[in-house]
Amino acid sequence: MGIEILINQFLMEFPEFNGCYKEHLEFNQEFLGHVFFGDEVSTYVGNLLFQNNDIEQIVKFFSFFEWMATQKNLYINQVLSTTILYNLGGNSDLLQKAESYMKPHTKYLSKEIEALHSGNLPL
Repeated sequence: MGIEILINQFLMEFPEFNGCYKEHLEFNQEFLGHVFFGDEVSTYVGNLLFQNNDIEQIVKFFSFFEWMATQKNLYINQVLSTTILYNLGGNSDLLQKAESYMKPHTKYLSKEIEALHSGNLPL
């Protein structure tokens, strides 16, 4: 159920990704959320942050990420944290730019995933 909610909400907010979504379905024969959001969305957002010339679009994505972070559905939370935020965290410059757009719940998940992958989890 979470997978349908996620992609439907995403395509409603970002209809420009409909073509990528259709190609993804044709290639994979099913919707793979982690693959789609990793290959398409986090790459696109990373490029937006790198270019830093479409602030309105960046803000829109991070508002959507905050929606993802506040959902009760574990799958939606995991796509955000272990795919999108993990990918952005792989580049410290991008992560620093991204943090300035993150809202509280997204920032919390980002800090959590960075601590997990750096081995700096509090005991």
